[in-house]
Amino acid sequence: MTEKYCQVILVGHTAEKLIFSVDKEIVHKVVFITEQQPLPGTLEAIKVLDKLNKYYRERRVEVENAKFDFHIQTKPIAELIHLIYQQILNGFDKITVNISGGLRYMNIWFYIACSITNTRIIHGDFIYEKNEEVGIHSNVELTTLPFSSLTNKQFEFLELFFDEYHDYTEFFNPKSIFNENKLLANCKKYDSLEDIKEVLEIKRKTNLSRGVINGFIQKLEKISAISLYPNPEDRKEKSIEISYLGISYFLDKLYSKIINQK
Repeated sequence: MTEKYCQVILVGHTAEKLIFSVDKEIVHKVVFITEQQPLPGTLEAIKVLDKLNKYYRERRVEVENAKFDFHIQTKPIAELIHLIYQQILNGFDKITVNISGGLRYMNIWFYIACSITNTRIIHGDFIYEKNEEVGIHSNVELTTLPFSSLTNKQFEFLELFFDEYHDYTEFFNPKSIFNENKLLANCKKYDSLEDIKEVLEIKRKTNLSRGVINGFIQKLEKISAISLYPNPEDRKEKSIEISYLGISYFLDKLYSKIINQK
């Protein structure tokens, strides 16, 4: 079977620099990432994006554009993981993330996403003349860090934050970007520990102690998968929300379940 290569690329302010890096790799599809909301340098990135789209379409490479919410901390991690697994389930078995054009904080979010999913991530080692990139030696593959995946029970607990679904692949609908995916864009929030305890008891069809729920919450809060806030009504109980990191862990575990079903 012929392998299909997809490269996800952070768009910076220089088209030629990115072309040097992208063209060092085998590529059948490119996905260019820019900012959803205007940030310093966004206008320059849009001009570069136009050049890149034209260049790769003329070369008959499949091109897709996506916009991420870089102004919301950690959300790009979930957005990239969602995108990576969309591409894999759409038939691209070799995914590379290219951060040669990204700003430092963007690169950090992408590095974490690649570490969680064990995705190849590269940065160009460029040839310079008077601070200008005139060529490239090679792409340097960055070493990612190992992240522990969710346990089945932790996964079950995080499922409580999503609306009912019938098929795991609904989360990776190729026609739906992250912000348009109803399962991801409208996560549930619980106003108290008792509320989420009741829902989990219905799901499991058994009574659970408050200690069991506290155990889940403590472990998931430790890895920043959930966020706790004082309930504005009484300031005693805490409302519970899934974080974007929690969604990231959830999507990664979800993909492994899809693979195990095949």
